[in-house]
Amino acid sequence: MDVVETCEEETLCSGTPSTKHSFPSIEEEVVGFEKDAESIIKKMIQGTKELDVISIYGMPGLGKTTLARKVYNNPSIVNYFDVKAWCSVSQAYNRIKLLGEIFNQVTGYKSEIDDDVDIADKLQKTLKGRRYLIVLDDIWKVEAWEDLGLCFPKGEDGSRVMVTTRIEEVAKHLQHCSDPYSLRFLTLEESWELLQKKVFQGESCPPNLQGPGLKVAQHCKGLPLVIVLIAGIIGKMERQESLWLEVANDLSSHALGEQSMNVIQSSYDHLEDHLKPCLLYMGLFPEDFKIPVYDLQKLWMAEEFVLNVGTENMEEAARVCLNDLLNRSLVMVSEKRIDGDVECCTLHDVVREFCCRKLAKENFMQLTVPYNPYRHYSKKSRLCIYIHDDLVEDLIHSEYWPHKPMEFIAHPKCNTRDPSVTLPLLAKLRFVQAFHSLDVKLPSSWVMAVQSLTHLRYLAISVEEFDFK
Repeated sequence: MDVVETCEEETLCSGTPSTKHSFPSIEEEVVGFEKDAESIIKKMIQGTKELDVISIYGMPGLGKTTLARKVYNNPSIVNYFDVKAWCSVSQAYNRIKLLGEIFNQVTGYKSEIDDDVDIADKLQKTLKGRRYLIVLDDIWKVEAWEDLGLCFPKGEDGSRVMVTTRIEEVAKHLQHCSDPYSLRFLTLEESWELLQKKVFQGESCPPNLQGPGLKVAQHCKGLPLVIVLIAGIIGKMERQESLWLEVANDLSSHALGEQSMNVIQSSYDHLEDHLKPCLLYMGLFPEDFKIPVYDLQKLWMAEEFVLNVGTENMEEAARVCLNDLLNRSLVMVSEKRIDGDVECCTLHDVVREFCCRKLAKENFMQLTVPYNPYRHYSKKSRLCIYIHDDLVEDLIHSEYWPHKPMEFIAHPKCNTRDPSVTLPLLAKLRFVQAFHSLDVKLPSSWVMAVQSLTHLRYLAISVEEFDFK
């Protein structure tokens, strides 16, 4: 069982798999990857006819996913391959769900895969004889490739698997014909170009800010994530040389190894007080999870993070909070509706890691899967629990649950084989404040179970049928 606790300085992140083929952002500025993309595209199209694995590796924030997406969406790649699929693997993943997601993308199949279907065999047969491109974004362990790689046929059709990872050892282990691609840092010119695009949105940089702007870009040391985050800071400032130089000087004091955390801390420090808990709360969601905006805003309100100051209602205030975080590049758009509104958002891995560390340091909330009744938990912090099969088993067989006032959060990532057992077990989680679950089967005792939750502030249940009797 995966355990994530934010009560320690060292944080082990993620306990829930991500199988969505989500991209970290939409309409993201791409700067400095032209030659890199050309080199990888050449390997894709003109390389060996045998199955080849092309790995892109580098430190967090270098733009591995951005480069992979640039290649993936290139017209020559789109036209060359018969089928394509993109999935985020992350630290914790579910092999069956991940293979099912790949299968759905290459076939256009939209429904859930039945548990009794051999999805690995089905996927292999579907890919056999076709020229395919599979992108496995953010692989952390060699074992993940060993789990998934056997499902990709090895014919001579020119098929490719493109992998992104921050771990060089993983990239080298996956090597077939092509050498792993080590992603470089941006040059000063590229850094300045990206900074201008993010800050001025197509407008020209005023002459008096070009010197300070170049200095800011220089101290970002070629890391795109840092540039984007700093752009979110100075973009909100008055356009004064002294303010920009102050930001540049603060950056220059940070060591490169800690730069990502320090720069995110800088962005965090520039947030208004009411936005800080909103951001930290998002760190409690699983890695690479596409957070539905509608649900997130309701949870913010339930946690009393949002006040309708200067707005017509709390929903509008929550939307303003989210837009502020998006504009500062701390939160990224992962999905939009047809009308252009944001439907889902997500956190970059580095931003989420910062949030987890901050949660631990400030005793904001403890995240534990499953709950251990014999372990000491801080009285100052709260517990965050994801409802899943292991936790359900613990609830069924355990009679020793806390009798002291300790708060619980049941997050929207409800993942159980039998959703009908979830609500009756809530009686053992007496201090739940927010509960959100989809596709729940309501038993006859559901009213009694909910009535026992006297601390509940927010309840959202989606059902196919509802009996009003």
